Amino acid sequence: MKNRMSWKVRVLLCLIASSSAFSFAFSSASARSVRTPEGNMPMVHWAVLESTPGNMKAMGEIAAKTVGPQAAQEAGTYMLYGGVDESNRDVMRLLEIYEGYEAYRIHSTSEAFQDYRAARFPILKSLRILEVNGIVLEQKEEGVATVVVMRRYEVAPEKLWDYQRLAKSEAVRAVDEDEGVMGIFVTAEHDNPNIIHTMELYRDQEARERYMESESYRAFSEKATPMFLDARTIENLPANITLSAKGLKKD
Repeated sequence: MKNRMSWKVRVLLCLIASSSAFSFAFSSASARSVRTPEGNMPMVHWAVLESTPGNMKAMGEIAAKTVGPQAAQEAGTYMLYGGVDESNRDVMRLLEIYEGYEAYRIHSTSEAFQDYRAARFPILKSLRILEVNGIVLEQKEEGVATVVVMRRYEVAPEKLWDYQRLAKSEAVRAVDEDEGVMGIFVTAEHDNPNIIHTMELYRDQEARERYMESESYRAFSEKATPMFLDARTIENLPANITLSAKGLKKD
């Protein structure tokens, strides 16, 4: 496979991913759920950014100089994980996880974020915020992901509870037991809870393929697929995401 790793993606994703130290890529760290200190599901939304043609690289450079370092220091900004769409390299989708509304307010009203907004304005074509609820937010304690896969499912309403139960079980199992599965995040739209948006993080392409070919995943897929009215996959450019340790539930 040709090398498509670009430094612009590294900059854009690494700078905002974590305040933790860079960890060895082959970490066998155990799985943890992302939760507030009280044990509740944190605030989650998706940000879909589109740059003017050919300017996603410039937007990454702006983020690196402004909001990235600040976000890494914010205790309540848990995760900002994203990927640049392989089929449209002017589009990036970010999964943003905050301890709560107050943490989001602190992040979005910071001087660094205002500098970022002002500087990106000339090259930002569109921005859409999609409010969602977390169904399961599971990741390893540490590690590095280079493969980002996103999916959109429309679940038959009468099957929604069954799908949520199944997705939770498989996400926890996969992240805990499969060494190369770095994180699985499953969310549902606020206004349309049967519309599901997911993010999967893998150590590398080999780890992704190994998981997809596993008996456990095949069993999950056989049960889940009949529940879907529609299913779409978004492939992203290779990334280099160091997992954040913020917000991970302790035993």
